[in-house]
Amino acid sequence: MQSKVEQLQKACETQDAGQIEASRQPQVNNLRHEPNQHQEQHYQANSPFDPTSPLSPQLQLTPWPFGYKPTQLPKYNGSVDPNQFLMTYEATIASAGGDDPIMAKSFIMACEGPVAIWYSYLPPLSITRWFHLRDRLKQDF
Repeated sequence: MQSKVEQLQKACETQDAGQIEASRQPQVNNLRHEPNQHQEQHYQANSPFDPTSPLSPQLQLTPWPFGYKPTQLPKYNGSVDPNQFLMTYEATIASAGGDDPIMAKSFIMACEGPVAIWYSYLPPLSITRWFHLRDRLKQDF
């Protein structure tokens, strides 16, 4: 009788494992073929591409983090040391959830006066990384 009970338990375990695996298979396939809904929730729609912008297409098309709203973005007009401005600017963007591409995309919002004019005269599509823009700012100001 004991062996019959063990056989039945083993059969149930094998059947349960097969049923569990079979029920998981559609879920796994759905994950492979459906767009990642989690990702869609974390990013806002891209802005339109601007061929006159100094930012490369890759930077322009980098999605904004969902809910990205830096508080009190520091402004820069060229009257103070750019290193001081950059230290504050980078910390502000990072604390709001931004990374290097977001620092490049947000930079125009921090520009005032001569710096805004300088930015508008950078060659179109010439900035491919945040450090390019940062180094150019240090060089020119």
